[in-house]
Amino acid sequence: MVIFTSALFLGLLIWQSISASSAHQAYQKSLMNSVSEQVLSDYQEYFNQLRLEIDLFQQTNKPEINALNQSKEKALEADYMKVYHLLKKNIENSRLFALIDENGDGTLQHITGEFLPSCQEEVQDTLLNGTQERLFLHRSKTSVHFDLLQPLLSSPERKEYFFTAFNLDVLQAVLIKYQLPHQQLFLMRSDNIGKIELTSETDNTAFAKMTMSAEQLTSFSSLKSIPKTRWQIAIRLDPSYSSKIYITGILKALIIWLILTVFIVVFYRIQKKRMLKHAVIEHKLNYKDKHDKLTGLVNRAHFDQTLSDLISEKKIQQENDHGAVIHVDIDNFQVINRQFGYATGDKVLFQLSLSLKDLLPEDATFSRLGNDEFAIILPSLYHISSASFTDKIRQYIQSINYDEINRDITISSSIGLVILDNTQLDVEQVLSSLNMSVTLAKQKGGNRVQLYQSDDQLLKQHAAEMDIIHELSQALSDQNLVLYRQEILATSEPNNSPHFEVLVRLKNASGDIVSPGIFIPAAEKYGLIKELDKEVISKTFAAIAKKPTDNASYSINLSGASLTDKDTCNFIRYEFKKHGIDPKRICFEITETSAISHLKSALKFIQQLRELGCYFALDDFGSGHSSFSYLQQLPIQIIKIDGVFVRDIDHNLINRIFVENIQRTAKAMNLKTVAEFVENQEIVNQLDKIGVDNLQGYHIHKPEFWV
Repeated sequence: MVIFTSALFLGLLIWQSISASSAHQAYQKSLMNSVSEQVLSDYQEYFNQLRLEIDLFQQTNKPEINALNQSKEKALEADYMKVYHLLKKNIENSRLFALIDENGDGTLQHITGEFLPSCQEEVQDTLLNGTQERLFLHRSKTSVHFDLLQPLLSSPERKEYFFTAFNLDVLQAVLIKYQLPHQQLFLMRSDNIGKIELTSETDNTAFAKMTMSAEQLTSFSSLKSIPKTRWQIAIRLDPSYSSKIYITGILKALIIWLILTVFIVVFYRIQKKRMLKHAVIEHKLNYKDKHDKLTGLVNRAHFDQTLSDLISEKKIQQENDHGAVIHVDIDNFQVINRQFGYATGDKVLFQLSLSLKDLLPEDATFSRLGNDEFAIILPSLYHISSASFTDKIRQYIQSINYDEINRDITISSSIGLVILDNTQLDVEQVLSSLNMSVTLAKQKGGNRVQLYQSDDQLLKQHAAEMDIIHELSQALSDQNLVLYRQEILATSEPNNSPHFEVLVRLKNASGDIVSPGIFIPAAEKYGLIKELDKEVISKTFAAIAKKPTDNASYSINLSGASLTDKDTCNFIRYEFKKHGIDPKRICFEITETSAISHLKSALKFIQQLRELGCYFALDDFGSGHSSFSYLQQLPIQIIKIDGVFVRDIDHNLINRIFVENIQRTAKAMNLKTVAEFVENQEIVNQLDKIGVDNLQGYHIHKPEFWV
């Protein structure tokens, strides 16, 4: 067993060493690909910039260049030098210029001298292709340069070119700029395999005379061609670097193996127990239901359970001086993923989680909620110290050093802080409060801590909404919703059975009645509106069923969320069957905005319930979309004119005309109308003249308690 274990350790250590070396080289290769792309981008940008500068120079000095071109071999050296000095002044690293005629000959050779053979080759190639497609370096006995040929702007009708030679300073500087430790960058010929043009070495004279063999070329980890040139960017690791990594890794493995072999007999049982214990701990840490795979931190489910237990414990113990929850959101983390890659982003998150653990107390629960978001439960942190400790976390995150990953990476965070006291009732409320705080911190510019229990107006509003949502949830659970009703009076047939609109009210824990204008917007915002609609329907049907001799009919409001929910129609069918209610006694009111916004769903919903015998009213008509254009599509029977047009009809001529138009349209379409907000007798008189069919408002009937 000892021999087997020792051999196994040796094999594992060597394998680990080789794997680490391979992984390191793979990482280096990914870096080299990135470097190649950067060099390629910089070169292309540089060449494009030079061509633009050449064209601009030609445009600016067109008379002088045109004069030289027309003079040709008769041009004076003084005139050439004048343009030459302007070129040197305006375009950095330029060496000389020449003018090329249609035959590829330099028209100023008596001043500039004859072209190098390689330059002449490039000129002919450009004339043949129409553009300069195969850029390369030209070497003389004393210098090295590259040429750019741009069409001569002074003679666009002929294929003549403005020839400019440039020094290699920028090309050399780009290679040096992007060279990483243990890497060598080469500018090589793609049409002359193995021929080195330029390197990142400060002194590349020797390299420039070299030609790589086929075997040497296999050592390159990255080869990328530069479009429209005869070059390719080549990168390889320092030949001694790879062997050094392997040798160092093997030596370390052998030393560790020798130490382990010496002590393995004595400590075998102890090591076995420790290994088993470590395996159990590691298994628990990586257990998918409780821990995040990347960071090893507890996951969202475990965090929620821990927070729920802490809230329950605080309710029992009535402790109000300590306990806090922190939500950490890394600012602009997507930039790191885009710029450096997701693998680098994962490494940053892993290092951040490891570093932050050292700052937190032992009883803290540190969780990764997802992506770049973390949460921390601090059960023993005193409220008075929570803000300063949270800011300490923010500063610590900003100070973490990521040089081992990438020295260009720095991060900051927006942090939400919620103090745990008796106002927090459940996990969802705490998480909602944290999200609101983080959102506000980001809106204020990020890299800051936002306390939820602060004087900020948005947070106060959110806290009030949370209180209302809790009261509404409790009322739905305890069936503490109260229904009122308000009569809708028919003007032409007053002796018919009465009709009422059902109005919902909320009774809070103190017994006070809460207006629907307060809790209904919150219910819509936080997803309780469908449950509220169902409770009103169920309670209304139950109240009607208790008085079988009462022949009154009722209108029930439906939200847009219920209108688009497939289950709502089935629920209403079930309630009709359960309570034995005649569907003809029920009118459902849907708002103009929700009906038009969900027209397809609304049409299907209305059609299904009309088949049962229900009828529909379009509420708040005139307040939303282009209402008249949709009336023919919606199979409704009643239009409820928005009260904003009715409440001042006794003295507002414009609103009166608007109501008259609605009434005429409704009558033409055989629809009934209801005027809301009827507050006095004068309004009644005006509506009678117009011919509105039904009236609703405090002057007609004040809402009364029903059930």
